[in-house]
Amino acid sequence: MITFECPSCHTKLQVKDEHAGRAIVCPTCKTAATAPESEEAAEGAIQSEAPSEAPAKPTAVTKPEHAKKSRASQDADGTGDERPRRRADADDASGAAVKAGMGAGVIILIVLGVSGCCVVGIGAILVALLVPAVQKVREAAARTHSVNNLKQIGLAMHSFHDANKRLPFNGSDVTLPKFGGKYSKNALPNDPMSGSWAFQLTPFMDQQFIFNAVDRNSMIPQYLCPGRGPRPGVEVGGGAWSDYFYNNYLNDPLQANRPDAPDTRRRLQAITDGTSNTIFAGHGNVNINQYQLTANVTGCTNIFNGGKIGTMRAGNPGQATPGGVILTRDSAAAPGLGSWGGPFPQGALMSFCDGTVQMVPYSFPNLNQLLTPAGGEAVILP
Repeated sequence: MITFECPSCHTKLQVKDEHAGRAIVCPTCKTAATAPESEEAAEGAIQSEAPSEAPAKPTAVTKPEHAKKSRASQDADGTGDERPRRRADADDASGAAVKAGMGAGVIILIVLGVSGCCVVGIGAILVALLVPAVQKVREAAARTHSVNNLKQIGLAMHSFHDANKRLPFNGSDVTLPKFGGKYSKNALPNDPMSGSWAFQLTPFMDQQFIFNAVDRNSMIPQYLCPGRGPRPGVEVGGGAWSDYFYNNYLNDPLQANRPDAPDTRRRLQAITDGTSNTIFAGHGNVNINQYQLTANVTGCTNIFNGGKIGTMRAGNPGQATPGGVILTRDSAAAPGLGSWGGPFPQGALMSFCDGTVQMVPYSFPNLNQLLTPAGGEAVILP
Protein backbone atom coordinates (compact mmCIF):
# COMPACT_ATOMS: atom_id res chain seq x y z
CA MET A 1 0.00 0.00 0.00
CA ILE A 2 1.26 3.53 -0.90
CA THR A 3 0.33 6.26 1.58
CA PHE A 4 0.50 9.93 0.50
CA GLU A 5 -1.22 13.29 1.06
CA CYS A 6 -3.58 15.13 -1.20
CA PRO A 7 -1.64 18.20 -2.44
CA SER A 8 -4.74 20.33 -1.98
CA CYS A 9 -6.53 19.35 1.27
CA HIS A 10 -3.69 17.24 2.76
CA THR A 11 -5.99 14.35 3.38
CA LYS A 12 -3.98 11.17 3.76
CA LEU A 13 -4.80 8.75 0.99
CA GLN A 14 -3.88 5.12 0.39
CA VAL A 15 -3.71 3.24 -2.92
CA LYS A 16 -2.61 -0.21 -3.84
CA ASP A 17 0.80 -0.73 -5.37
CA GLU A 18 -0.66 -1.51 -8.80
CA HIS A 19 -2.17 2.03 -8.92
CA ALA A 20 1.26 3.68 -8.57
CA GLY A 21 1.80 6.55 -11.01
CA ARG A 22 -1.84 6.72 -11.96
CA ALA A 23 -4.08 9.79 -11.69
CA ILE A 24 -6.65 9.70 -8.89
CA VAL A 25 -9.31 12.09 -7.55
CA CYS A 26 -9.25 13.07 -3.87
CA PRO A 27 -12.58 11.96 -2.43
CA THR A 28 -12.53 14.88 0.00
CA CYS A 29 -11.83 17.92 -2.17
CA LYS A 30 -12.29 16.40 -5.64
CA THR A 31 -8.77 17.50 -6.64
CA ALA A 32 -6.97 15.45 -9.32
CA ALA A 33 -3.64 14.04 -8.12
CA THR A 34 -1.06 11.49 -9.30
CA ALA A 35 -0.22 8.63 -7.03
CA PRO A 36 3.54 8.31 -6.26
CA GLU A 37 5.58 5.60 -7.95
CA SER A 38 6.60 4.15 -4.63
CA GLU A 39 6.35 4.63 -0.89
CA GLU A 40 9.69 6.47 -0.98
CA ALA A 41 8.53 8.88 -3.65
CA ALA A 42 5.41 9.65 -1.54
CA GLU A 43 7.64 11.36 0.92
CA GLY A 44 8.49 14.05 -1.63
CA ALA A 45 6.30 16.66 -3.08
CA ILE A 46 3.35 15.49 -5.16
CA GLN A 47 2.45 17.33 -8.29
CA SER A 48 -1.24 18.09 -8.56
CA GLU A 49 -3.73 20.20 -10.31
CA ALA A 50 -4.61 22.13 -7.18
CA PRO A 51 -7.49 24.63 -7.21
CA SER A 52 -6.81 28.33 -6.76
CA GLU A 53 -8.08 28.31 -3.17
CA ALA A 54 -7.05 25.60 -0.74
CA PRO A 55 -9.81 24.27 1.45
CA ALA A 56 -9.48 24.05 5.21
CA LYS A 57 -7.31 21.25 6.49
CA PRO A 58 -9.44 18.27 7.42
CA THR A 59 -8.98 16.56 10.73
CA ALA A 60 -10.11 13.10 9.74
CA VAL A 61 -7.88 10.33 8.44
CA THR A 62 -9.64 7.98 6.11
CA LYS A 63 -9.29 5.68 3.24
CA PRO A 64 -10.47 6.96 -0.10
CA GLU A 65 -13.65 4.96 0.01
CA HIS A 66 -14.51 6.11 3.55
CA ALA A 67 -13.21 9.69 3.52
CA LYS A 68 -15.45 12.37 5.00
CA LYS A 69 -17.03 15.02 2.85
CA SER A 70 -15.45 18.44 2.88
CA ARG A 71 -17.17 21.41 4.49
CA ALA A 72 -17.91 22.77 1.03
CA SER A 73 -19.44 19.50 -0.11
CA GLN A 74 -21.39 19.26 3.11
CA ASP A 75 -22.78 22.71 2.57
CA ALA A 76 -23.49 21.83 -1.04
CA ASP A 77 -25.60 18.80 -0.26
CA GLY A 78 -27.26 20.36 2.80
CA THR A 79 -25.60 18.30 5.52
CA GLY A 80 -23.13 20.87 6.77
CA ASP A 81 -25.51 22.57 9.19
CA GLU A 82 -26.74 19.32 10.71
CA ARG A 83 -24.95 19.83 14.03
CA PRO A 84 -26.14 23.42 14.62
CA ARG A 85 -29.63 22.39 13.61
CA ARG A 86 -29.55 19.54 16.10
CA ARG A 87 -28.35 21.92 18.81
CA ALA A 88 -31.14 24.33 17.97
CA ASP A 89 -33.58 21.48 17.93
CA ALA A 90 -32.25 20.41 21.32
CA ASP A 91 -32.66 23.96 22.63
CA ASP A 92 -36.17 24.08 21.26
CA ALA A 93 -36.89 20.69 22.86
CA SER A 94 -35.44 21.88 26.18
CA GLY A 95 -37.56 25.02 26.07
CA ALA A 96 -40.61 22.98 25.23
CA ALA A 97 -39.83 20.60 28.07
CA VAL A 98 -39.43 23.51 30.48
CA LYS A 99 -42.69 25.01 29.29
CA ALA A 100 -44.34 21.63 29.51
CA GLY A 101 -42.94 21.16 33.03
CA MET A 102 -44.19 24.57 34.08
CA GLY A 103 -47.55 23.81 32.54
CA ALA A 104 -47.67 20.46 34.29
CA GLY A 105 -46.71 22.16 37.57
CA VAL A 106 -49.50 24.67 37.14
CA ILE A 107 -51.89 21.86 36.31
CA ILE A 108 -50.73 19.92 39.37
CA LEU A 109 -51.18 22.99 41.58
CA ILE A 110 -54.64 23.54 40.13
CA VAL A 111 -55.51 19.87 40.65
CA LEU A 112 -54.20 20.03 44.22
CA GLY A 113 -56.16 23.20 44.85
CA VAL A 114 -59.31 21.70 43.41
CA SER A 115 -58.64 18.50 45.33
CA GLY A 116 -58.18 20.49 48.53
CA CYS A 117 -61.42 22.30 47.90
CA CYS A 118 -63.06 18.97 47.15
CA VAL A 119 -61.66 17.48 50.35
CA VAL A 120 -62.95 20.45 52.35
CA GLY A 121 -66.28 20.22 50.57
CA ILE A 122 -66.52 16.47 51.10
CA GLY A 123 -65.56 16.94 54.74
CA ALA A 124 -68.34 19.49 55.19
CA ILE A 125 -70.79 17.16 53.49
CA LEU A 126 -69.68 14.24 55.68
CA VAL A 127 -70.09 16.36 58.81
CA ALA A 128 -73.52 17.46 57.63
CA LEU A 129 -74.44 13.82 57.12
CA LEU A 130 -72.84 12.53 60.29
CA VAL A 131 -74.34 15.04 62.73
CA PRO A 132 -77.95 13.93 62.16
CA ALA A 133 -76.82 10.30 62.20
CA VAL A 134 -75.07 10.77 65.55
CA GLN A 135 -78.11 12.59 66.90
CA LYS A 136 -80.33 9.70 65.84
CA VAL A 137 -78.04 7.18 67.51
CA ARG A 138 -78.05 9.18 70.74
CA GLU A 139 -81.80 9.60 70.55
CA ALA A 140 -82.28 5.86 70.04
CA ALA A 141 -80.03 5.13 73.02
CA ALA A 142 -81.94 7.59 75.20
CA ARG A 143 -85.24 6.08 74.09
CA THR A 144 -84.06 2.57 74.95
CA HIS A 145 -82.88 3.80 78.35
CA SER A 146 -86.26 5.41 78.98
CA VAL A 147 -88.05 2.20 78.00
CA ASN A 148 -85.96 0.30 80.57
CA ASN A 149 -86.86 2.88 83.23
CA LEU A 150 -90.57 2.43 82.59
CA LYS A 151 -90.22 -1.35 82.63
CA GLN A 152 -88.70 -1.14 86.11
CA ILE A 153 -91.53 1.16 87.16
CA GLY A 154 -94.07 -1.35 85.85
CA LEU A 155 -92.41 -4.25 87.68
CA ALA A 156 -92.24 -2.18 90.88
CA MET A 157 -95.95 -1.42 90.56
CA HIS A 158 -96.75 -5.14 90.34
CA SER A 159 -94.57 -5.85 93.37
CA PHE A 160 -96.29 -3.07 95.32
CA HIS A 161 -99.66 -4.50 94.33
CA ASP A 162 -98.67 -7.95 95.56
CA ALA A 163 -97.43 -6.56 98.89
CA ASN A 164 -100.26 -4.07 99.59
CA LYS A 165 -103.22 -5.60 97.72
CA ARG A 166 -103.82 -2.36 95.86
CA LEU A 167 -102.21 -0.06 93.32
CA PRO A 168 -100.25 3.02 94.41
CA PHE A 169 -102.03 6.39 94.04
CA ASN A 170 -101.00 10.04 93.83
CA GLY A 171 -101.38 10.91 97.57
CA SER A 172 -103.99 12.33 99.90
CA ASP A 173 -104.51 13.51 103.48
CA VAL A 174 -107.90 11.83 103.78
CA THR A 175 -108.34 9.48 106.74
CA LEU A 176 -109.81 6.12 105.77
CA PRO A 177 -110.38 4.11 108.97
CA LYS A 178 -111.82 1.28 106.92
CA PHE A 179 -108.40 0.66 105.42
CA GLY A 180 -106.48 0.96 108.66
CA GLY A 181 -105.03 4.41 108.98
CA LYS A 182 -104.44 8.00 107.92
CA TYR A 183 -102.95 9.00 104.59
CA SER A 184 -100.40 11.75 104.28
CA LYS A 185 -99.53 13.84 101.21
CA ASN A 186 -96.08 14.37 102.61
CA ALA A 187 -93.80 11.36 102.59
CA LEU A 188 -93.28 9.63 105.93
CA PRO A 189 -90.56 7.09 106.74
CA ASN A 190 -91.59 3.50 105.94
CA ASP A 191 -95.18 4.59 105.18
CA PRO A 192 -96.62 3.21 101.90
CA MET A 193 -99.72 5.42 102.31
CA SER A 194 -97.74 8.67 102.24
CA GLY A 195 -96.14 10.81 99.59
CA SER A 196 -96.79 10.37 95.90
CA TRP A 197 -97.07 7.12 93.94
CA ALA A 198 -93.34 7.40 93.04
CA PHE A 199 -92.33 7.57 96.72
CA GLN A 200 -94.56 4.61 97.52
CA LEU A 201 -92.73 2.54 94.89
CA THR A 202 -89.19 3.31 96.13
CA PRO A 203 -88.77 0.06 98.18
CA PHE A 204 -89.39 -1.87 94.95
CA MET A 205 -87.05 0.32 92.88
CA ASP A 206 -83.92 -0.61 94.88
CA GLN A 207 -84.29 2.64 96.83
CA GLN A 208 -85.09 1.26 100.30
CA PHE A 209 -82.88 3.84 102.04
CA ILE A 210 -84.81 6.73 100.50
CA PHE A 211 -88.07 5.09 101.63
CA ASN A 212 -86.81 4.47 105.17
CA ALA A 213 -85.17 7.83 105.75
CA VAL A 214 -87.16 10.06 103.36
CA ASP A 215 -83.81 11.07 101.91
CA ARG A 216 -84.43 14.29 99.97
CA ASN A 217 -80.85 14.70 98.78
CA SER A 218 -80.58 11.65 96.55
CA MET A 219 -81.75 11.29 92.99
CA ILE A 220 -83.44 8.18 91.59
CA PRO A 221 -81.96 7.37 88.16
CA GLN A 222 -84.92 5.21 87.09
CA TYR A 223 -87.21 8.26 87.35
CA LEU A 224 -85.13 10.42 85.01
CA CYS A 225 -85.58 10.28 81.24
CA PRO A 226 -82.22 10.71 79.42
CA GLY A 227 -84.12 12.33 76.55
CA ARG A 228 -84.42 15.40 78.77
CA GLY A 229 -80.88 15.27 80.07
CA PRO A 230 -78.70 16.35 81.44
CA ARG A 231 -81.34 17.39 83.96
CA PRO A 232 -80.86 17.92 87.71
CA GLY A 233 -82.06 14.81 89.51
CA VAL A 234 -83.09 16.62 92.68
CA GLU A 235 -85.31 19.61 93.32
CA VAL A 236 -83.50 21.94 95.69
CA GLY A 237 -85.11 21.69 99.11
CA GLY A 238 -87.58 19.06 97.94
CA GLY A 239 -86.03 15.82 96.72
CA ALA A 240 -85.91 13.56 93.67
CA TRP A 241 -87.77 14.51 90.50
CA SER A 242 -89.70 12.17 88.22
CA ASP A 243 -89.97 12.58 84.45
CA TYR A 244 -92.83 10.05 84.47
CA PHE A 245 -96.33 10.82 85.70
CA TYR A 246 -99.12 8.78 87.25
CA ASN A 247 -102.37 8.23 85.35
CA ASN A 248 -104.85 9.68 87.87
CA TYR A 249 -107.80 8.07 86.05
CA LEU A 250 -106.53 4.78 87.38
CA ASN A 251 -107.49 5.72 90.97
CA ASP A 252 -110.86 7.37 90.33
CA PRO A 253 -112.00 8.40 86.82
CA LEU A 254 -114.74 10.59 88.28
CA GLN A 255 -112.15 12.62 90.23
CA ALA A 256 -109.26 12.34 87.81
CA ASN A 257 -108.89 16.12 87.70
CA ARG A 258 -108.31 16.18 91.47
CA PRO A 259 -104.63 15.44 92.23
CA ASP A 260 -105.33 14.62 95.91
CA ALA A 261 -108.38 12.41 95.38
CA PRO A 262 -108.71 9.76 98.13
CA ASP A 263 -107.29 6.32 97.55
CA THR A 264 -109.87 3.94 96.04
CA ARG A 265 -107.52 1.00 96.56
CA ARG A 266 -108.01 -0.19 93.03
CA ARG A 267 -106.70 -3.64 92.19
CA LEU A 268 -105.51 -4.98 88.88
CA GLN A 269 -108.56 -7.22 88.67
CA ALA A 270 -110.77 -4.10 88.62
CA ILE A 271 -109.22 -2.88 85.38
CA THR A 272 -111.96 -4.27 83.17
CA ASP A 273 -110.70 -2.56 80.00
CA GLY A 274 -107.67 -4.85 80.28
CA THR A 275 -104.27 -4.18 81.80
CA SER A 276 -102.70 -4.15 78.32
CA ASN A 277 -105.09 -1.34 77.30
CA THR A 278 -104.70 0.87 80.37
CA ILE A 279 -101.79 3.18 81.12
CA PHE A 280 -100.26 3.15 84.60
CA ALA A 281 -97.66 5.92 84.19
CA GLY A 282 -95.70 7.56 81.43
CA HIS A 283 -94.30 10.66 79.84
CA GLY A 284 -96.02 13.92 80.69
CA ASN A 285 -95.05 17.26 79.17
CA VAL A 286 -92.26 19.35 80.67
CA ASN A 287 -91.29 22.83 79.47
CA ILE A 288 -88.07 22.43 77.45
CA ASN A 289 -86.80 25.77 78.79
CA GLN A 290 -87.04 24.40 82.33
CA TYR A 291 -85.09 21.16 81.86
CA GLN A 292 -82.09 22.63 83.69
CA LEU A 293 -83.94 24.27 86.57
CA THR A 294 -83.48 22.90 90.09
CA ALA A 295 -86.76 24.36 91.39
CA ASN A 296 -90.10 25.81 90.28
CA VAL A 297 -90.53 23.63 87.21
CA THR A 298 -94.07 24.06 85.89
CA GLY A 299 -96.20 20.95 86.30
CA CYS A 300 -93.39 18.97 87.92
CA THR A 301 -92.94 18.30 91.66
CA ASN A 302 -90.58 16.18 93.70
CA ILE A 303 -91.86 12.70 94.56
CA PHE A 304 -92.12 13.37 98.32
CA ASN A 305 -94.99 15.84 97.90
CA GLY A 306 -98.07 13.80 97.04
CA GLY A 307 -101.47 15.08 96.04
CA LYS A 308 -99.94 17.56 93.54
CA ILE A 309 -100.41 17.98 89.81
CA GLY A 310 -96.62 17.81 89.46
CA THR A 311 -96.58 14.02 89.89
CA MET A 312 -99.67 13.10 87.85
CA ARG A 313 -101.53 13.82 84.63
CA ALA A 314 -105.19 13.29 83.73
CA GLY A 315 -107.77 15.44 81.93
CA ASN A 316 -111.45 16.11 82.42
CA PRO A 317 -113.21 13.71 84.84
CA GLY A 318 -115.24 10.89 83.34
CA GLN A 319 -115.59 7.14 83.23
CA ALA A 320 -115.33 6.68 79.47
CA THR A 321 -113.51 8.67 76.74
CA PRO A 322 -113.09 11.86 78.81
CA GLY A 323 -111.86 15.06 77.17
CA GLY A 324 -109.19 17.58 78.02
CA VAL A 325 -106.34 15.21 77.13
CA ILE A 326 -103.45 16.54 75.03
CA LEU A 327 -100.70 14.39 73.52
CA THR A 328 -97.81 16.43 72.14
CA ARG A 329 -94.04 16.68 72.21
CA ASP A 330 -92.27 18.77 74.85
CA SER A 331 -92.16 22.45 73.93
CA ALA A 332 -91.80 25.87 75.51
CA ALA A 333 -95.50 25.83 76.37
CA ALA A 334 -96.47 25.41 80.01
CA PRO A 335 -97.96 21.94 80.62
CA GLY A 336 -101.42 21.58 82.13
CA LEU A 337 -103.43 18.89 83.90
CA GLY A 338 -104.06 16.92 80.71
CA SER A 339 -100.67 17.50 79.02
CA TRP A 340 -99.12 14.17 78.05
CA GLY A 341 -96.04 13.84 75.87
CA GLY A 342 -92.29 13.59 76.01
CA PRO A 343 -88.94 14.63 74.52
CA PHE A 344 -88.84 12.16 71.62
CA PRO A 345 -90.08 13.10 68.13
CA GLN A 346 -91.96 9.85 67.49
CA GLY A 347 -94.27 9.85 70.50
CA ALA A 348 -94.59 9.43 74.27
CA LEU A 349 -93.49 6.28 76.13
CA MET A 350 -96.08 4.72 78.42
CA SER A 351 -95.95 1.91 80.99
CA PHE A 352 -99.13 -0.14 80.83
CA CYS A 353 -100.71 -2.00 83.70
CA ASP A 354 -99.59 -5.36 82.33
CA GLY A 355 -95.95 -4.26 82.74
CA THR A 356 -95.28 -3.62 79.05
CA VAL A 357 -93.94 -0.34 77.64
CA GLN A 358 -95.20 1.11 74.39
CA MET A 359 -94.69 4.33 72.48
CA VAL A 360 -97.92 6.16 71.73
CA PRO A 361 -97.52 8.34 68.59
CA TYR A 362 -98.48 11.99 68.89
CA SER A 363 -100.90 11.44 66.04
CA PHE A 364 -102.83 8.81 68.01
CA PRO A 365 -106.33 10.28 68.61
CA ASN A 366 -107.55 8.05 71.42
CA LEU A 367 -105.11 8.50 74.28
CA ASN A 368 -108.03 9.34 76.61
CA GLN A 369 -109.42 5.85 76.04
CA LEU A 370 -106.13 4.31 77.17
CA LEU A 371 -106.37 6.23 80.46
CA THR A 372 -109.70 5.02 81.81
CA PRO A 373 -109.57 1.59 83.56
CA ALA A 374 -113.20 0.60 83.05
CA GLY A 375 -114.65 2.79 80.31
CA GLY A 376 -115.55 -0.08 78.03
CA GLU A 377 -113.57 1.31 75.07
CA ALA A 378 -112.00 -1.01 72.51
CA VAL A 379 -108.68 0.65 71.70
CA ILE A 380 -106.05 -0.56 69.23
CA LEU A 381 -102.65 1.08 69.16
CA PRO A 382 -101.03 1.55 65.73
